[in-house]
Amino acid sequence: MAGSISLIIPSQNAEIKLHQLLSKVPEWKLIPNEIIIIDSSEKKVTIAEEFQLFTKKNNIKLLIIYGKNIFPGHARNIGISNSTNSLLAFLDTSTHPNNEWLNSGVNLINSKKFQGVWGNTYYEADTFISKVIRASTFGEKPIQTFPGSILHKSVFNRCGKFVEAARAGEDGDWMNRAELQKINMSHPEEYLKYDKLNHTSVSTLVKKWFRNYIYVANLPFFRAHKDVYYLSISFLAILIAFNWNWILAAWDMNSILYIPNITKISISVILIAYVLGRGILLPIKKGINLIFLFPANFIFITLLSMILDITKVLAFIYSKLFRS
Repeated sequence: MAGSISLIIPSQNAEIKLHQLLSKVPEWKLIPNEIIIIDSSEKKVTIAEEFQLFTKKNNIKLLIIYGKNIFPGHARNIGISNSTNSLLAFLDTSTHPNNEWLNSGVNLINSKKFQGVWGNTYYEADTFISKVIRASTFGEKPIQTFPGSILHKSVFNRCGKFVEAARAGEDGDWMNRAELQKINMSHPEEYLKYDKLNHTSVSTLVKKWFRNYIYVANLPFFRAHKDVYYLSISFLAILIAFNWNWILAAWDMNSILYIPNITKISISVILIAYVLGRGILLPIKKGINLIFLFPANFIFITLLSMILDITKVLAFIYSKLFRS
């Protein structure tokens, strides 16, 4: 069954994934009557003939817009501007909805008078490395995402469109604006699967996070990242501890302000707190099983978390110094 919905999909150098996504559309319980693909690949994407025949047979408008150097936010804005329906759905090429996704979301909007529903994404992880990455980042519980969202087009009149110059973080920035505008959104039970973690190495992840957080740091509505400030406070605490006995006690061991081994104590407390928080408690909160964490995997999770947190701090500093 087709409905008056525009499906908007940004695509960049992901032709195989795009074909995989589109090949599942005929199986959906509710099918959009307009599909807009914004492609900024080095080689223009082509749509499988079988899918083109499906859209013609079912009177589905298939629009492919080509461009160069188009970031995801810009691509979505192009899709929004070219859409002809009042209800918009958004997917990325690495997201895989089930057959009920669109129908369930639209029913939720119509029955409860919501202005939209957020995406609900589960991050797949099949290899050991991808499971450590997932435990250090997104977690095993489905989380709220923009891909998978279904919205009334009028919402963008209140919140504005996406920041076009940002390579990443533009979706989180927009979601924060929607929250500030008190857009009445729902959280569906249906979830999408995201498969990209299975093809990600640690080195690739670090490079991607550094690149992405350079853009994120300057997004106008994006919430300050607490981990950046936590690490900064920890560094400041160590710096104070290192100079405590010199500044306040003048190295006088008889002084009431003199604290033996204060630097070692401070570093030890911070490291223990970090391991407990980032390596154990936060992963548990995000749905990571205790069996996976112990006896030793929490150490790998802690180390990767530390690398990623330091990467974000460096990207934040770089952005403020060279891109502000």
